[in-house]
Amino acid sequence: MKRLTAILLALAIFACLPLALSETQWTFLVSLTELQSDHAILVNRSHMVDASYKPTDLVKVNVKCASSAKIELREVAAQALEQMFADALLVTDYTYKVKGSDGTWSDKQFNSSTGLRLLLKSGYRSYGTQETTYNNYLARNGGKDDGISSPPGASEHQTGLACDVLSVDYSATNKYMNDSFYQTPEAQWMEASCYAYGFILRYPQSKEDITMVPYEPWHLRYVGREIAGYIKNSGLSLEEFTDTWQSALTDFKAAGGDVDAQLLLESTRKSNGIESTVLDVYGEDGDAEVSLSF
Repeated sequence: MKRLTAILLALAIFACLPLALSETQWTFLVSLTELQSDHAILVNRSHMVDASYKPTDLVKVNVKCASSAKIELREVAAQALEQMFADALLVTDYTYKVKGSDGTWSDKQFNSSTGLRLLLKSGYRSYGTQETTYNNYLARNGGKDDGISSPPGASEHQTGLACDVLSVDYSATNKYMNDSFYQTPEAQWMEASCYAYGFILRYPQSKEDITMVPYEPWHLRYVGREIAGYIKNSGLSLEEFTDTWQSALTDFKAAGGDVDAQLLLESTRKSNGIESTVLDVYGEDGDAEVSLSF
């Protein structure tokens, strides 16, 4: 009886997928489900967030912060960041690079029983807060907009998916953030490891002409592990990645691909839906038992 129930369930699911099994398949290495999620959003000066936008799932991030003020992120990003902070404390030995006065780089060894001590500097900012931050920066910078501070609507911080992370030691000796932070074990560990938690280094040094933002080794952006892994392996900026997957989507549609059917197909996979497995165990009716896993 259980076997019959599982078969009927499978038939019901796959009866809804006639187009998903067509010749046109989604072959891009990131699922459409992830690409169409709200954490894949591209925000910059050409793709701005509405002034009224505020995430509905903001939560306080429970990590060491630079001040007593509450710092919030969207829940999925907050949970990932908390795990990254906890894992950093377990790194007691780490080889990183420092730049000498002659411009050459050499290896240096970090050894500490306390691990890598990260510090959250900022997270979600409202449109109004970003406006104040931007205007204050212009005032300090002689009115010059050099890309370091984004105008309101162009800041990823408004999405609740971006954060600025320093180290405890660096923050104690530097009033303002600058690219010297890269010469710390914390910065280099984050750059190498943040993708495993779903984050990317949003403004890499090699992509300044594309992002239009100077190198920021402290600025992390949550995009989910699938997208973060792709960006890590490809070396693309978020701008380039967005162009790439949107081009793949255009080609998919032009070839007859059905987006809704693909999304439904992805929802039935083990990571998101139900998978039935016939076991080598038989019930009283003589049928093999079926395991349904989510």
